Amino acid sequence: MPYVNTPKGIQLYYESYGTGRPIIFIHPPLMGHVVFRYQKVLSEHAQVILYDQRGHGKSGYHPSLSLDQVITDHVDDLRALIQGLHLNQPILVGYSSAGLIALAYALSFTDQTGGLILSGGFPCVASQILFMEFQLGIFMMKTNGQNVLSNLLAKSHNITKEDKLTLSQYGRKANAHAVLDLYKAGLKADYSKQLPQLNQLPMWILYGTWDKFISKHKKYFDPLTKTEIIYIDKAFHQIPMHQYEQFNQVIQRFLSMIDQKVEKMYPEHG
Repeated sequence: MPYVNTPKGIQLYYESYGTGRPIIFIHPPLMGHVVFRYQKVLSEHAQVILYDQRGHGKSGYHPSLSLDQVITDHVDDLRALIQGLHLNQPILVGYSSAGLIALAYALSFTDQTGGLILSGGFPCVASQILFMEFQLGIFMMKTNGQNVLSNLLAKSHNITKEDKLTLSQYGRKANAHAVLDLYKAGLKADYSKQLPQLNQLPMWILYGTWDKFISKHKKYFDPLTKTEIIYIDKAFHQIPMHQYEQFNQVIQRFLSMIDQKVEKMYPEHG
């Protein structure tokens, strides 16, 4: 199985499909890379990289020294993956709270990031319902409710029975401490004041029109000149699976936009 070793000795499991501009998909807590199973077809247009974060799926685990270090450690892991695979200007796709890792990476390595796509993205937890969702995740992981939470997430995301089984079984593989740390760190994280640093980075934020409590966070992204807010009609939060065709089309459009930008910067000379 393909792995990349981080400087701290953690083995990160990854899958790579296709060639071309690299796109890295970053999963939310507990779910693992399998939540992006419907994005593999994008390998016809780009290099698709799926990976399991530390403590998830088939990846190894080493605890962070403190809660403040959790997202930084995940950024370092992502950096190790990018360098290990020799990826140039990768596009990062963060789903839900994984968008916090994508944002943190882009803030640290802005010039080396090709762009960001955040599905249900937020720079901080700024709505009561989202706060309660994080608290539920923390409570479940503290009270040995990992299997129940895995089943709940699988049921809320699945399209087919196979999806449900795959998501549920994969969620049970995760290290409970790793998941708990991500929920706690995500609840505490706040990149809202740093977003202006990403003003020139191409960034698309996707929200479902029925996902009201998440889309409230769009106000943080509105001032950014290179950021576009995209709404998926009649969708809730689980866009990468439930609306995967529209989600994939948006990613293809983003790729085309980036390619056109590069062509303008480096026109061919006859």
